[in-house]
Order: sequence, then structure tokens, then C-alpha cells
Amino acid sequence: MANDITLSDQLIDNLYGVICQHDESAKQNMMVALQYFAAVSGYMLGDYPGSDGEREELIDQLAAFTKNVSGDRAKQQKQQAAPQQQEAPPAAVAGKSVATDNPAVGIWKPE
Repeated sequence: MANDITLSDQLIDNLYGVICQHDESAKQNMMVALQYFAAVSGYMLGDYPGSDGEREELIDQLAAFTKNVSGDRAKQQKQQAAPQQQEAPPAAVAGKSVATDNPAVGIWKPE
């Protein structure tokens, strides 16, 4: 994306909390919460000032970005669930998006 972004457990918890305050069924059903997250993105993309073609391209780029973040998160969760041979607990899952020349694309970098 155009600027680096940093995800944190607190940010995710805050966003999820707002959704759950709006619709309590999101607490029991993760799919409901995910639908809200996707719907908000779609709603905001509807206000994108570019052409329809540019909006469609941005949607595709954001879908690929989402897939990369999801894959990294799932991989980190599996690594944390596996027995650790180290005495220290695993580091908190964190990452950020690194800006590229294309303002609609970022490279997700786990930290």
C-alpha cells in the first residue's frame, strides 16, 4: 500500500470489539466478523476516486495482499502451536506492510 502499516493484537482486538458491539453474533461466529471486515473494505472501495477499471485492479491487489497476510498469520500460528525447543516464549506475532512503487500494493513483512 502507499504507506507502511503495522498490525498489532490491540488494533485487531479494538476493530473486532467495535464489530461485536454492533452485532453480537460476531462473537460466536468468526465468519460474521470476517464478513463485516470485508464489507467495510468494499464500502470504502466504493468511494475510490479512480475509474471502475482502477477500482477492480485495486480490489484484486487487496485480495492478494489479504491472502499473503492470512498465510503468514496461519504459518506463525502453527509455529507457535508446535512444541518449542527454546526456553523463551515465542515473540508476539507482528508484521507490517512495506511500501512499493505501486501505491495500491504493499509487501507484507512479518516481524
